[in-house]
Amino acid sequence: MDNCSARITLNTLSFYSDATRRRVLLDIKRTLVIALPLIGAQLLQVGNGLADALVAGQLGQVELAAGGIAAGIWFFASLSCIGLMAGLSPTLSKLIGQRRRVIVGSVFRQGLWLGVITGCIATATALLIAALLPYLSLQAELVPFIRQYLISASWSLPAFAVVMACRNVCEATGFTRPVLFVQILGLAINIFADLAFGLGWFGFPKLGLFGIGMATSAVMISMAIALLLYLRRDRFARFNLLSTFEWPRWRDIQPMLVLSIPIYFTLLFEAGLFFATAMQMGMIGTLEAAAHYIAIGVTSICFMLPLGLSFAVTARLGRVYGRQSLPAAKLRICSGLIITLIMAMLTVSALLLLRYPLISLYTDDAQLISIAAQLLVLAALFQLSDGAQVALIGILRGLQDVRVPMLINAFSYWGIAFLLGYFSAHHWGYGAAGLWWGLIIGLSVAALLLAVRLINKMTLFEKQGGFQQVSDQSE
Repeated sequence: MDNCSARITLNTLSFYSDATRRRVLLDIKRTLVIALPLIGAQLLQVGNGLADALVAGQLGQVELAAGGIAAGIWFFASLSCIGLMAGLSPTLSKLIGQRRRVIVGSVFRQGLWLGVITGCIATATALLIAALLPYLSLQAELVPFIRQYLISASWSLPAFAVVMACRNVCEATGFTRPVLFVQILGLAINIFADLAFGLGWFGFPKLGLFGIGMATSAVMISMAIALLLYLRRDRFARFNLLSTFEWPRWRDIQPMLVLSIPIYFTLLFEAGLFFATAMQMGMIGTLEAAAHYIAIGVTSICFMLPLGLSFAVTARLGRVYGRQSLPAAKLRICSGLIITLIMAMLTVSALLLLRYPLISLYTDDAQLISIAAQLLVLAALFQLSDGAQVALIGILRGLQDVRVPMLINAFSYWGIAFLLGYFSAHHWGYGAAGLWWGLIIGLSVAALLLAVRLINKMTLFEKQGGFQQVSDQSE
């Protein structure tokens, strides 16, 4: 009898194990269907920056340097568009999960208003910085070129915010291929416009950095129009996204900002950390700064994989949060983290095995190659923690949890990564490697604390028997 019971138990465990494995594999497939177009779009977005840099390099060294600084300023201004639009995806996903499709269209239209307002503020910010350039202790020869780019590129920011709003609704509905198609269109337009306006090809006047900025505006406006046209297709008809005109309503915009503002500050903390690290590399030495630029350029491409995945995970978790389905949430968390682990293993292998060929694309200087190769070994070490922290942020965002992750990242990035990197580099004699060790440890702490946060949230949901709204004070 005991042997019979044991066999039944083993067979039962085997059945559940096989069934669980099949469910996880199926959910991984569903996640990838949404995530792969987003990952592709992120990689193509990096391609836009590369095209701008290559064309600016054809203009001259001064133009290349000015273009890099100007693109950094544009990115800083655009963070508000990215961050303040980011609350739209989990909001819409939750509504779709609750089957409140009638409200989805109205919330999206209010999100468009928020995007236009945010984009106008971002444009004003970029133009203000352009006006203040003479007071920023930059080399005098760079200032006019930086200003040229900002004057022509800053007008792209309202359209960029609209693009982000449309991307968020594509993520929330699970139909992300338009994002990829439109990004392909944007890259094609950017290459043509860069060559035409920047270098004066095809019979156009040569406008230099002003022309490259014009290309940026043309790309964003074209992408915004293309995505809005996509949203009028039958696939989105049930959500009535653009069925009517509405004036902005604060009562609908305010809930989005509750999610978006912490996300925006999280982005600022991260962007600020990497900017501060780059500035410190310049204090250590020219070779170290150049090696850091190469290493960050390579790892930023690797980062596009977990970043694109995190957008898909946020939307998928938002839906089950709206449906109040705790088992489905666990499944999606599991599949998302498995994909993250696989991606991290792939990028670690690529960085370790291909670091010299990748660096050779940037330079043939033997000393620079040696330093950059050392930094890429360190970059390989933080692939898992970096991927894990961005995936966990996406998961928690889908569960409408943004304030505590913001505080975790502020502490990990600035209380750990920055301080440890600063003292390692400038006081303990580790130089450039010390700054990277600060990044590695800070990102690892962030991943660990975010994992603890997720475990605590899920434990609390288990005790409650579902996704009940819980205030931070009660936790």
